[in-house]
Amino acid sequence: MMESSSSKTQLINPEEATRQFYKNWRERFAIPLLLGVLVFGGVALIPTLSASGSIFINLIFIAIFVLTGIVTVIRFSYLVRMSVIMLGVYVIGMSELITHGILGDSLFFFLGLIIFAAMLLSPRVGIAALVVDILTFILIGWLILSGQIVPLNPDAPPALIEDWISASIAVVMLGSVIILGFQRLEQEFFQAQKQVTTTLNTLESERNNLEDMVLDRTRQLDKVNQIGRAVTAILDPDEMLKRAAHLIEVEFECYYIAFFLIDITGQWAELKEATGEAGRVLRENRHRLDLSGKSAISAAIRTKQAHIVQDDANESFRSDNPLLPYTRSQIALPLIVGENVLGALEMHSTKANAFSRQGVGTFQNMANEIAIALENSHLFREAQQSLTEMRATQRQYLHGAWSSLTADQNLEYAIGDNDPTGTQEIEIPLVLRDQSIGQIHLENSTEWTPEQRNLIESITTQATLALENARLVEESQSVALRERLANELIAKIWASTNMESILQTTVRELGRTLEAAEVVIEVSMDEDHE
Repeated sequence: MMESSSSKTQLINPEEATRQFYKNWRERFAIPLLLGVLVFGGVALIPTLSASGSIFINLIFIAIFVLTGIVTVIRFSYLVRMSVIMLGVYVIGMSELITHGILGDSLFFFLGLIIFAAMLLSPRVGIAALVVDILTFILIGWLILSGQIVPLNPDAPPALIEDWISASIAVVMLGSVIILGFQRLEQEFFQAQKQVTTTLNTLESERNNLEDMVLDRTRQLDKVNQIGRAVTAILDPDEMLKRAAHLIEVEFECYYIAFFLIDITGQWAELKEATGEAGRVLRENRHRLDLSGKSAISAAIRTKQAHIVQDDANESFRSDNPLLPYTRSQIALPLIVGENVLGALEMHSTKANAFSRQGVGTFQNMANEIAIALENSHLFREAQQSLTEMRATQRQYLHGAWSSLTADQNLEYAIGDNDPTGTQEIEIPLVLRDQSIGQIHLENSTEWTPEQRNLIESITTQATLALENARLVEESQSVALRERLANELIAKIWASTNMESILQTTVRELGRTLEAAEVVIEVSMDEDHE
């Protein structure tokens, strides 16, 4: 793999991500809450201070307001800021309790303390706030009922022990509902966020897997293109198969590659090329497979589809060939050109599940390219063979034509004096389509220069072509003359109206045309007549 797994996007722990998300949500809620407390608290602080008759209570309210402003402006931790808010709510509730008793508005502030604790921190902190509220009610109620302290507001209605007990029960009941509600809400939030995070992790994992598959497929296509370019440049089928087998073995890390071609009977798939020691032994033994058999090669050729054999979860791989004991994955690909199947390509790997159904298309494209290259090499070999036969026939024809012509005529011409002493000789053959029809012999008193040799060879080539053209012209004229004489003779014979005239015309025209000394024509049914 070109890209290591560490470079991939790390998957998120769903539970940790949910807690972090919930924490971030609460921290984003802290600043608006603090600003709201400052604004509304500042508006309510002035009339509260005016109405309060206690300097101690006023100092407590001012201290709480200033402390809230400090934690709002200065960047304290979330726990510190929330602790200040809950402290303020508790102090306000305590002041209301001391001022007006249990029948005042303190109950709302103590319930608010439970709400803020459960919502802003956790349900466990909400339980702690509920316990603090109950303990506060018990302590203050005991002090007031025992007469040790009196409410600061002299007009506050006196409260009985039943009022303190009912208020405590109401706080416990409402606080428990609030805590359980927030606990349930938090669980639902965690569950929903966990499901979202799990889904995102699944999508991220699938995306990473898809990227790996695309990269792997791209590398496979690049290898297939390289193999295709290499094999199409080779015109010899045996050399092409050998080169293709080697490239596939190296590029796809297979330990055995084999090519099978269908024989002329169409009943057997013969091994033409194979790699390794096993391939050498099989080639020497002229290994072949019955196309009606159960082998992967036979199945691929019959069905024109790739056939994969590899390790199964319930059954170990069993190789059909004892010479290939290390095979754990095998694929057979038909070599198809158009509608014709030439044979099959067989690939073996020592790795389990090395060939997948998703990658069959890529391997089949490679097999098709090799099949086309193989067909082209066969066509090229046939064309070369036909061309060789045509050239041999042409040389035979030229040899016969010029032999006949030189037998009837003395085609030789010479100029100059033949002085064998002190001369430099050169002979250039008259070659026409790889057939020598004569030669030019030259003598000179000085050595022939390369420029002179090139000039002589060029003139010789043109002279050879001119001689052949002249022979063809004479041959054409001779053929035309014979055809014209034959046509004239036939026309005169057909112009005769009786048998005697036909016989006379035939004899006369043949003797005149051929300049024969004697011409005899006889019509007879006598079997002994010669």
